[in-house]
Amino acid sequence: MLRASERPGPAPRLATGLFHTAFVYPTRGQLGAALLRVAAEHATFTGASDHLVSEALYLDDPDALGIELYRDRPRDTWPAPEPGEKVRMDTLPLDLQALAAQAEGDSSGVRIGHVHLKVADVDKAVRFWTGGVGLELMTGWAGQAAFLAADGYHHHIGVNAWSSRGAEPEPPEGPGIDAVVLGGTGSAAELRTPDGLRVVLEP
Repeated sequence: MLRASERPGPAPRLATGLFHTAFVYPTRGQLGAALLRVAAEHATFTGASDHLVSEALYLDDPDALGIELYRDRPRDTWPAPEPGEKVRMDTLPLDLQALAAQAEGDSSGVRIGHVHLKVADVDKAVRFWTGGVGLELMTGWAGQAAFLAADGYHHHIGVNAWSSRGAEPEPPEGPGIDAVVLGGTGSAAELRTPDGLRVVLEP
């Protein structure tokens, strides 16, 4: 759940809280069409990456909160994971011309695919999301970032400490995130991450 800001942006970079909200598109054509819309609107485009399991576009909203638009590759095309990992991901250049050439369709079927958070301590965050919530650690870089999921997905929750190691939470009156809501967990509960963020579990 995003928070309506009493003090409009930009959100502080050196604080824990929301890194980006990621919206997953059902098809590559729909993601290509989103790319064309982003270009036509002259939106704040911050990057594009091929993650092996997905293809992603990155933007910032007016409050400097990150937005990811992506599409998943079919699971049977995901590369074999490295030893000790459950999924193999990377950050490679994305061919935007090829993506735009396949543009087709609208935004129907788009949903939130994952949420990526800035945390003060990645190891503490991993212990919370695995032990407290029951997600699996899929891959990551010790002390830097981690990607956690249910049902073998590449990640439903991402955490990183790239600019937030040891930081305080984002101000509650500013733009950011009030809670992460996870459905389909089989139980109803409300928890707090080590950084104080509310996590709402729904059956």
